Amino acid sequence: MAKEDRFAVIRYLVEKLKDVGKTRIQKIVYFLQYVFRVPLDYVYTMHYYGPYSEELNDDLIDMKLHEYIAITPDPTGYGYHITLGGEVIASMENTIKDYERELENCLQKFGQLEPQKLELLGTLHFVENVALTSSKEKTKDQIIEMAQILKPVFTRPYIEESYEELKNIVEAH
Repeated sequence: MAKEDRFAVIRYLVEKLKDVGKTRIQKIVYFLQYVFRVPLDYVYTMHYYGPYSEELNDDLIDMKLHEYIAITPDPTGYGYHITLGGEVIASMENTIKDYERELENCLQKFGQLEPQKLELLGTLHFVENVALTSSKEKTKDQIIEMAQILKPVFTRPYIEESYEELKNIVEAH
């Protein structure tokens, strides 16, 4: 997907979410790409807060420079607020038209979840579907165990519950 089209998708998400943090936008774009199959072509790696794309972060900075979005630090010193900027993307309407159903479904399933929940769901999905740990399929226990290692802040019962929630979301799609 062309950079301007990726910008259009991101701006659309920010417009719908109103005020979104970097962790939420990273995870929503991740799910948009990997679950809803919008060809954004971002490369994701595992990061402290789950799947993370350096390219997406670079695009956010570019978008800020072009005033498509605004990125301001949270007054508490923890996190950022991403809101709409004053500039409009010329191709936005055409790009969104091509992916509107996927965008709306992704926002409906993941848009209102808290960043910590998105972090865990993203980690579970990444471990199961993206991480190249072996060519064989991973079992539910292996996925949960790996998520527990990566995210020790979450309890095993919460990880198991989140895994089932993610399975329901993905299968319903």
